[in-house]
Amino acid sequence: MSTVDTTQQMIPFNPAATLAMGAGPPSMGMDEGPTLTAREMWRVIKQRKLLIIVTFCVVYLLIGAATVLIWRFAPAYPAEAYVELVPPIQDWGGLKEPILPKDYIANRLATEAAQIKNPALLQEVLALPEVKETTFYQWYGDNFDKCLHEFEDLLSVVPVRDSYLIRVAIAVRDPAEARLLVNQVVQRYVARSKSTLTDEGRRKLESLKSTQAAVTAELAAIRSRIRSLREQRDMPAIESERDVMVEAIGVLTNTVAELKARQADVEAQLSTVRGVDPRNLPLSAEMKVIVESDPVLRYYRQQVEAAEIQIASVGRTLVGDKHRYMEMLRSQRDGYFQKEAARREELIDDLRSRQVESLQQELARIRNMLGEVHEQLIEKENIQRDLDGVLQTYKNLTNDEERLTRELEEVSVQLRQAENTLDVQSREGRLQAHLSARQAYLPSRPNFLLYLGGGLVLSLLAGVGLAFLRELTDQAIRTPLDIARYGHLSVLGSVPLLDDEEADIERIELATRQAPQSLVAEAFRQIRAHLTFSGPLASQQALLITSPRPEDGKTATAINLAVTLAQGNQRVLLIDCNFRRPAIRAAFANAKSEGLSNVLVGQRRLEEVITRTELDKLDVVTAGPMPPNPAELLGSPQMRELIAAAKQSYDRVILDGPPCLLISDAMVLATEVDATVMVARAANSAKGALRRAREQFQRINARIIGAVLNGVQARPGGYYRQQYREFYEYTSEEVIPRELPETLPEIEAGPPDAGQPDRTSDAGP
Repeated sequence: MSTVDTTQQMIPFNPAATLAMGAGPPSMGMDEGPTLTAREMWRVIKQRKLLIIVTFCVVYLLIGAATVLIWRFAPAYPAEAYVELVPPIQDWGGLKEPILPKDYIANRLATEAAQIKNPALLQEVLALPEVKETTFYQWYGDNFDKCLHEFEDLLSVVPVRDSYLIRVAIAVRDPAEARLLVNQVVQRYVARSKSTLTDEGRRKLESLKSTQAAVTAELAAIRSRIRSLREQRDMPAIESERDVMVEAIGVLTNTVAELKARQADVEAQLSTVRGVDPRNLPLSAEMKVIVESDPVLRYYRQQVEAAEIQIASVGRTLVGDKHRYMEMLRSQRDGYFQKEAARREELIDDLRSRQVESLQQELARIRNMLGEVHEQLIEKENIQRDLDGVLQTYKNLTNDEERLTRELEEVSVQLRQAENTLDVQSREGRLQAHLSARQAYLPSRPNFLLYLGGGLVLSLLAGVGLAFLRELTDQAIRTPLDIARYGHLSVLGSVPLLDDEEADIERIELATRQAPQSLVAEAFRQIRAHLTFSGPLASQQALLITSPRPEDGKTATAINLAVTLAQGNQRVLLIDCNFRRPAIRAAFANAKSEGLSNVLVGQRRLEEVITRTELDKLDVVTAGPMPPNPAELLGSPQMRELIAAAKQSYDRVILDGPPCLLISDAMVLATEVDATVMVARAANSAKGALRRAREQFQRINARIIGAVLNGVQARPGGYYRQQYREFYEYTSEEVIPRELPETLPEIEAGPPDAGQPDRTSDAGP
């Protein structure tokens, strides 16, 4: 079991805060996770200083051992040399200054630094006989690639800021080998740079000249083709002609579409009349007009109409219908009518016979026109295709001309730059060795100041970090501050662990009776004082003592609290309400076996099951036999009447209830008493369990006036360790009078309440 330093962990008791904590639901921010303030951080450091010191020592010893091992078996001795870049200088009448800008020089230095680490150069250095004899080379044996890779990683090449220097450095186990490797790299690179300086510039210049000549020749050929094409064809006229061709092709295309539509219509008509008897062909409106326009037919129709008029005229004035003249007129009319009908039939038959011939002639004419228009369309399209080819060729040639012109300008600019660069390089040296490497006498690895100083900080951070990690991951209630922070409850008091008590106490339940002058008994008297001043007696006359889980010490707290209240001249009734695991009877000799359950089922009255104890002001009621329905009995009207009757006879009624997270009995009792006291055991109760217990009581509007932290273990330098020493020094025999007066003045406890049981005899039968 881990110990807890309770220094500065006794939370000041605030009655107003206690009453506010026990009444009503919590505020909106109460269930938020607690944050560590500066004061709490200092508390964590003080509380876990032993863990911090041990972690610090272990980590720092490991860092120190690692530093010594590195210094003994894997040191690194540095060697560094410098390469100087000589910039071009312009002489302005005795004033010399670099020609190139600083940005260009910085980029050149970075480029040269990257080229120094060229694998080809490093391979050349590793191939030297003197390098092959070094322990660095021989360490890798035949694995040349690994040696090259390691050499490249160890070699550091960086430009020196605000200068023309490049720093080349390496660190290996042998200081002489480090100096050899760095000097060989610098010498080889400077020699290679001087040998390739002029050749590279001239090769680049010749390449640019060849490119310029090729581009010039190609551009001349393109321009010649453009001139020839312009001489052969008038390009503006070709563009206009192409537009005309496009318009003509559109017209011809529309004509072809119209002719094809007319052809389809005529073919449909012809397919309708072909193979059909002409007399059965339908007569169109146009054919009817032609028939009616025939002069002979019109003559016959006029004669018929004239005869009808004459018949009508003669019949009204001269003769009757049977007259011979009338019959002659009718005969003439009928003759002309028959001639009209015969002429009409003749004309219709003639038109129907000529209809098929007309359709065939129309179809032939349309086909001829369609062929002619199609030939014209093909001709126009060929002309347009030729014109498009000419225009596309001209466009491609002009684009090539523009591209080659730009390319020629770019090559010309590069050529001038190359000529200038070659001119500058011919007048000034490019690179030179500025400072050769010297042999080192002190290793760069390990850096004792960095390793040991940084290790000191790292060890301290590791110790503090582990302490805070332990604090944040610890789910157990260990201090009164944890109850306030995680349970949001006022702390009525803290009871020290019985193992740390110097007085001879067999069990914690007997502490206040067996050793009333012990520190444990004093802790319960402090709880009594806090409880007394937390509010009026009427608001806490009936108290329920419960805990989140078993083994938290709620029964011991209930018994000792009842004893201290009785010792404080208050009439106290202690009732065991834990039917499933009763413990009050075992703590008091001669306690009756019949108890609360017998009263609730109506077998006994309260006065019959009360047992007097050795304390004049304390009575107890045991749980009695186990009932089949504990929760129903505890929530029954009989239980409420029992509590009310007990409150009439006693100053305090203490109910020892079951654990609230395991059994619902405690929640039932919490609604019937005036207030509830929560008991948590240090290093045993979980923070989450305490929080859930409080939330359960708040959901049923039960009033919690505070909590008691039980089993707080002392540690050297902690609050209780110091309190133990001071308490027993203060109460030692040297300072206590050896004899007390035989008689003491009685303490007036106030008038007895009505209904108090007779204290001269056992209340039970």
